[in-house]
Amino acid sequence: MQALILAGGGGHRMSGITAHLPKPLLYLPGGTLLEHQLALLARLAVSHTFVVIHHRAQQMKQALQGHETVTALQQSPPFTLLGALASADGYLTESFIVLHADNYLSQGLDYLLQEAQTAKSEFRPDGVFLVDPQVDQPERARRLASTGCYVLSPGVFPIIRRFRDGDELSCLTGALLEYGAIVKEVPLRGWRENINHSQDLLRVSGHILEDWWGSFHPLGAEEGYDRVEGCLKAERPLWISRESEVVDAHLGPYVVVGPHARVRNCALREVTVFPGAEITGQRLERGVVLPGGTGFVPLTP
Repeated sequence: MQALILAGGGGHRMSGITAHLPKPLLYLPGGTLLEHQLALLARLAVSHTFVVIHHRAQQMKQALQGHETVTALQQSPPFTLLGALASADGYLTESFIVLHADNYLSQGLDYLLQEAQTAKSEFRPDGVFLVDPQVDQPERARRLASTGCYVLSPGVFPIIRRFRDGDELSCLTGALLEYGAIVKEVPLRGWRENINHSQDLLRVSGHILEDWWGSFHPLGAEEGYDRVEGCLKAERPLWISRESEVVDAHLGPYVVVGPHARVRNCALREVTVFPGAEITGQRLERGVVLPGGTGFVPLTP
């Protein structure tokens, strides 16, 4: 089994943040979206992972350094969802799991691969799609497209190339059904969120903090949960990296402080401080603090 992460999107609906960094590097408690997805794949029998990049490609390449079994692929035109899939043609030579890089999944994906492998022994499906049971969609093509997670056979690439101008997953699922492909649905376990808008980031972070032990995290993330060193006052839930510096701060609830961040003499509520960011002497609510001197980006409902 191989893997493919589609990480080339520009994230234009959250331009206040993605003007400075790519969407897969949005920070959640314990790691970026990209780190969460690589950790999900590390638990599976995946021989190699390919990551399709486009927006802020150099930052993405830097984020992938040190991952020996991960290869970045520059997306070729058209810059659409199916265009991103088509860019991996020729690299994927066996069945592969696909993750859309703007999705957070609360549980591991062992069960999806087990279903795909069982189905393969029975009738060799062309696609096995993780379906969100909360999505009430009678049209099968759109129901199959209810999450950004699925397993495909390399045999579907001729169909992908034909429809590479399509920018929605339903373009692929609809084409597979139209061409008589064998497709299977697997119900999602746990919960899943697509981070499309800036406020989605705080909502997902809050959900993870409230259900920490029922949520998936990269290895070592637990070390920052409930940490309060450096806080004059701490309101839980919160997550503070052990590699950060917090001094004389009032933090929480729903505060996340990433590694190598510095927070001094601040009062923060519902704020995510990205890795490497610095903030001093401010009182802030509901937003993110970005690195590189960018500063605070408020997020309104």
